Amino acid sequence: MESETPCTSHVDNQASYDDIIENTEAPQEVVVKPPEVVNTKGSGSRILSRVEKALKLKNKPLRQCKKCQEWGHHDSRNCDKFKEKEKRRSRRNYEV
Repeated sequence: MESETPCTSHVDNQASYDDIIENTEAPQEVVVKPPEVVNTKGSGSRILSRVEKALKLKNKPLRQCKKCQEWGHHDSRNCDKFKEKEKRRSRRNYEV
């Protein structure tokens, strides 16, 4: 059983490649454009809606702030009342 496609050797293929290369001319000007930015690592993160953010915050346990003694979603490190007092103190120091 013989196939109908002729068997070509590596030498024949190389000769045909050489003919193609010799008969083509290099372009006068080469234009290279930067590639489009593609993020291929991971699928990214989904942006939460306001409702989803509110539900997530509602399900968090409340903490008691040791500076203002209130129950809420803050602690002594990020207490809004304490920050306001610090701002007032710093303004007084700049005025003097």
